[in-house]
Amino acid sequence: MINRRGALAAALALPVGLAALAVRAAPGVDEPPLPQAPRPLLLPTLAQHTLDNGLTLVVAPRERLPVVSLTLLVRAGPEADPAGQPGVAAMTAALWPKGATRGGRRVGAAELARQAEALGGALDAHSSWGASTLTMTVTTPRTEEALALMADVLRRPLLAADELERARAQAIDGLRVTLGNPGEVAALALRRCFWGDVPHGRVAPPAAVQRLQRQHLLAFQAQWVRPDRVALVLAGDITPEQGRALAQRLLGDWRAPADAAPTLALAAPASLASALVLIDMPGSGQSGVAVAAPFVASTAADRRIGLVANAVLGGGYSARLNQEVRIKRGLSYGAFSGAEAFAGGGMVSAQTQTNHPNAAQVLQLLRGEITRLADAPPAADELAARQATLIGSFGRRLETTAGLSALVVGQLVNGRPLADLATHVPEIAAVTPAQVQAFARAHWAAAALRAVVVGDLAAAGDSLAVLAPQALRLTMAQLDLERPGLRKTP
Repeated sequence: MINRRGALAAALALPVGLAALAVRAAPGVDEPPLPQAPRPLLLPTLAQHTLDNGLTLVVAPRERLPVVSLTLLVRAGPEADPAGQPGVAAMTAALWPKGATRGGRRVGAAELARQAEALGGALDAHSSWGASTLTMTVTTPRTEEALALMADVLRRPLLAADELERARAQAIDGLRVTLGNPGEVAALALRRCFWGDVPHGRVAPPAAVQRLQRQHLLAFQAQWVRPDRVALVLAGDITPEQGRALAQRLLGDWRAPADAAPTLALAAPASLASALVLIDMPGSGQSGVAVAAPFVASTAADRRIGLVANAVLGGGYSARLNQEVRIKRGLSYGAFSGAEAFAGGGMVSAQTQTNHPNAAQVLQLLRGEITRLADAPPAADELAARQATLIGSFGRRLETTAGLSALVVGQLVNGRPLADLATHVPEIAAVTPAQVQAFARAHWAAAALRAVVVGDLAAAGDSLAVLAPQALRLTMAQLDLERPGLRKTP
């Protein structure tokens, strides 16, 4: 017969034994280490120099590891796409590593990839707002070979017709997937709703990508890829003197055109008149809900206050949006926000996905949390947690040469002095609850918000229609992301 009383006593005794073990646990050995005092973030001394041809050089020396991250930055991105040709900058950058002339010989994509791999790195190209970049990270002895490869790819790309067709097919396939996702469609439509028909409101749907021709890419290359629009950032095991000599050796012979470097007048947002856009996507699994609010320009004095305000709103799992939408109500797997700032202004976008019948409630929650910050400033502990996330994120980027290079690139793109990086942490830490509240009052009024809901509107019921009877309603077949009003012409 089983001794049930003895078995029960043994079971009850087990937690006591475990508790005893816990008492004897050694931090850092048997359990996570105890929190330590914050360590100061150390930025290297950044050296900036301009070559005779107008090319900007920045060296961020860091000697801890024999590694260098190299970035060639063209200060132009999708905002520089010609009118009626969205997607040119992104496609041009995508084709840079797909073929170049090296030593008087045409070198295709496969051989370029092999050459980069032989240096122990990968040649990456990317285009985003204000920046089209080529990047590589290599060991110190390979730095000169890597820059020679990157210089040829940037200065003498083939931009071949067959590579354009291949990249076009890939881009259109990706966009078809994107346009089947309600959250992605909501994000694209929200950009058009908030920014309107200005450069930062441009979106490149499949029809625009289909229209791209090789001559469009060649024209973009000729207009924007010139030394006085280019910066070289070297971060890692290299001195300013070495960097300057290297840049002069490999890029000093690049002559700028006689005409002045092109510039862009970047406009402020010109938001759609409709405060809410409803896009019907029958059969979609969920509804995508997105709300935009104004943010400040990239050089605004209160930009860092705005960064903290956005972090309080939606900058992490315990931020307000996720607290209200997911943690308290279980209406979504997550609700977050992000901020972008450009010369002409900026945008905060809050986004999530939810079941169709909950779309109206979630929309009200997102709108409500954005405007509530003007009346309910963060408590001290809430603010400290959000400041810690921003400071921690900044610190993690400093841990790698690639991250350090990206921070420098961000300063160059946004027209901020490099010395501004040294004040980032103390200024974030100095933001007060009252400043966050004042920022929200100044920028996040209800009338300034724009929102998009994409989903199966029939499954959502009447709640959305009751919430906003004047909303702009579209079907996916009617949606035209290139038109300012979002509706296709008949």
